[in-house]
Amino acid sequence: MRTSRLEAFCDGVFAIAATLLILELRVPVGSPDLVASLLALWPEYAVYLVSFMTIGIIWVNHHTLLEHCKRVDRPFLYLNLLLLVSVGIVPFPTALVGTYILSPQWATAVLVVYGIGALLIAIAFSGVFFYATADGRLMGDARTARHVRSEGRFFPIGLGGYSLAIALAFFVPVASLALYALIALFYALPLLPIPRS
Repeated sequence: MRTSRLEAFCDGVFAIAATLLILELRVPVGSPDLVASLLALWPEYAVYLVSFMTIGIIWVNHHTLLEHCKRVDRPFLYLNLLLLVSVGIVPFPTALVGTYILSPQWATAVLVVYGIGALLIAIAFSGVFFYATADGRLMGDARTARHVRSEGRFFPIGLGGYSLAIALAFFVPVASLALYALIALFYALPLLPIPRS
């Protein structure tokens, strides 16, 4: 099976998940001090940026990986569905963090939920990546698959980073969110080579 239908479906899911994030940012209504009300929404802005960055960077890496693939098979499609399910979840923990990150009672819980969602994405992407680069079956030749796998060998570091951020949520919840942002930036590094046309 060629990759075009998978790419179109994935692009749609990524776009919808990213769009849903903005729906959690609400305009303060009836506030006597609009500036103060807007500034008080900083948690929503922060988690929106981290989540949008995460979804966008996953999309870039996924797109680059698919550019190397000449074809896809059924197991690869199912692995992609797992990735898309985990991406589709992102708006929910984003809303939780935006609402409760400053709560002494719930900040840890919501950042753990957020981290579990991020960890699921990292696991799913790793599955897609390692399956696609296992041999030359999807990429057309074993040499290309080995090269792409070699370039993306640091992807699993994110699994450890997300685990660390989850643990950090128990001690300094806001720092946990900052670490999630740093992990997203790590994934933005040019890990995968751009295919030659």
